[in-house]
Amino acid sequence: LLNTAPGLVNSGACGMMSAGDVCVVSEDGPESLPLIVRPKDGNSSVEFIKRWVSDNKDWIDEKLLEHGAILFEGFRVEDGAQFQSVLQQYCPELSSEYRGTSPRRLIPGTEYVFSASELPPFFPIPQHLEMSFLPAPPRKIFFCCLEAPTSSGGETCLCDFKKVYDQLDPGVRSQFEEKGVLYIRNYNGQKTLLTDPTMLKGWQDIFETTDKSVVEEELRKNKSDFKWTKKNGLKIMNRESAVEPHPVTGNKIWFNHTQVFHWSMIPDELYRVYKRMGHLQYLLLSWVSWLLKWFLLAFVGGANVGFHTCFGDGSEIPEASMKHLRDVLWRNMVFNRWKKSDFVFIDNFRVSHGRQPFTGKRKIVVSWSKPCLKQSHQQKI
Repeated sequence: LLNTAPGLVNSGACGMMSAGDVCVVSEDGPESLPLIVRPKDGNSSVEFIKRWVSDNKDWIDEKLLEHGAILFEGFRVEDGAQFQSVLQQYCPELSSEYRGTSPRRLIPGTEYVFSASELPPFFPIPQHLEMSFLPAPPRKIFFCCLEAPTSSGGETCLCDFKKVYDQLDPGVRSQFEEKGVLYIRNYNGQKTLLTDPTMLKGWQDIFETTDKSVVEEELRKNKSDFKWTKKNGLKIMNRESAVEPHPVTGNKIWFNHTQVFHWSMIPDELYRVYKRMGHLQYLLLSWVSWLLKWFLLAFVGGANVGFHTCFGDGSEIPEASMKHLRDVLWRNMVFNRWKKSDFVFIDNFRVSHGRQPFTGKRKIVVSWSKPCLKQSHQQKI
C-alpha cells in the first residue's frame, strides 16, 4: 500500500514532492509496523533526507501515530554525527540523560548519540518502552545501523504495545491495571562471587556520580524508595502504573517493564530465542540461567536479585501470567533485518523495541527525545 506525504502526488508506486522523491510503503496494511520510507531516483544523500525530514515533520508525526514506527531504508547515513544531524531536523531538543539499565557509551563526535547497548551479544534484550519504569520516559526514540549484523539474529525487533494491551487475557490485564507494578533494582558497589549477572551496571555508572547525596536527590525527585545496602550497594524500589493512555490518542498502552525486570526474564527469553533460531547454544544458556536464577532465589530471595518485578501491592506475579504476557509479546514482535544506514523513528509511548542475540559484528546507535511525564504522574501533581 502507498501512503502519500504532504506535497506528494501519486506517481506509479511512489510519490513526488518538491524537495525530492521518496517511496512510502505500508507493506501489511494501513497500520503495518513499521512504515517504510525509501529514496527514489537516487535521492539518498544525507542532505536530501535532512531537508525531507525538516519539510515533513507534521507528516512524520501523523504516520508515527498511525503506525508507531517509521523505518528509513537506503539513505546514506554513514556515522553517528550524520545520524544526529538528521534527527535534529525533526527533533531539535534531543536528550543525553539516561537512567536505563543497559550499559551505553557516547559515540565520538556527537552529543546525543550512544551505542544501543554494550551487553554481550548472547544476552537477549526483551521488548520494552525506553525507561518506562520512570515517571517521565522519552517521548520518542531513534535507532540507526552503522554496521549490519554479520550473522543471524541481531534484529532490533519491534512490538505494538497497544496490541499487547488489547490481546492480554482480561483477567490477567485487570490484575495489572488494579495493582500496578513494583520495580526492585539492586546495584552492587563492588562485584562478589555471587553477583547476579543481571546487575548490569553499578549505581555509580547509572547516575554518573559517586556522590550519594546527588543520587538520593534524584531518587526522591522520581518518587523512588531506596536504601543503601552492604558493601556500598543500593536498592531502589518504585511503584508505577502498568497501563498508560497514549498522550495523543488516549488509547490504552501496555506501559511497564515487567517482562524485562521479572527474575524469569533471561532463561525464558533465551528459550524463546532457541525456539525461533534453533541454535543449541541458546537452549544451553537457558538451562544454565534457570539453574543460576533458582540458586540466587533460594539463597538471597527475589527482592535481592539484580532486578525483579512484583504487583504494586508486593505480591508475586504468577508464573502463568508471565508466560501468557510473553506469549502475547512474541506473537506481535516484528523482526526486520538491519541493513547499513537504515534508521528508525519510534513512538516510545506505543511501540517497544528489543534485541535478539547474535554473533559476529553489529553496530547500532541510539538517540532519544526529551522526557514526557506519564499521565499517572500528572494526576499526582
